[in-house]
Amino acid sequence: MLDSYIPTQGNPGHILVVDDLPGNLKVLSMELKRQPFILTLAQSAEEAIEHCKERSFEGILMDVSLTGMDGIEACRQIRELPLNDRTPLIFLSAVRVGQDWISEGIEAGGIDYLIKPYTFSELLAKLRMLVRLRRQDQAALAGERHRALLEIAGGTAHELAQPLAAAQILLDHLIKLPEPPSPQQLMTLRECFYSTVRVLAQIQRLHTYITKPYAKGRILDLALSSQGGCLMKDLVPEDTAAKE
Repeated sequence: MLDSYIPTQGNPGHILVVDDLPGNLKVLSMELKRQPFILTLAQSAEEAIEHCKERSFEGILMDVSLTGMDGIEACRQIRELPLNDRTPLIFLSAVRVGQDWISEGIEAGGIDYLIKPYTFSELLAKLRMLVRLRRQDQAALAGERHRALLEIAGGTAHELAQPLAAAQILLDHLIKLPEPPSPQQLMTLRECFYSTVRVLAQIQRLHTYITKPYAKGRILDLALSSQGGCLMKDLVPEDTAAKE
């Protein structure tokens, strides 16, 4: 199972590399040309942040000493972006171990660092680690979403069964009556259908929480999604709601 998370030529890892020196980016691209990675290159923190707004990566190599905004601040801002708030990030620096940037970078959201000059084998090991961690994390999140869906399916099926059964019983009764239904009976029938609509709206909200990557790693917030149910005006077309 572990091997399925490792990048291969058939399933390459998507890596964002950030360095303000074009020569460094060119050398890195040449070194990794035959390796199982797809590189996106950025020459500034701002460019890296824009890339992270547009697509998800499986790993980020971030140079600390960038012109303008430095790599540590860029990491902080990337951690606020839903597509890459959990993407493993490694800092690159020519500064030796023991400097303040290491602890500051880890606190900002980095998971490791690589000191220049580094060996090619060390770089490959770090990149494989990034991709593996990201894919393991995504697999774990997918498992949580699946379990949540199963739990919701059972609960909502029960909630739907009650108003639908009540509506069916009432309809069967009304069909057998010789006189037209009373206003009170019609109101009761309408409430049954509104209850069904409320449950369906809750299912839709829960589906959104489960299937979308959720900020800060949360998978499902049942309390938030079912809080207060659904307002009646949200269930009825505006023109109809205005008349009532």
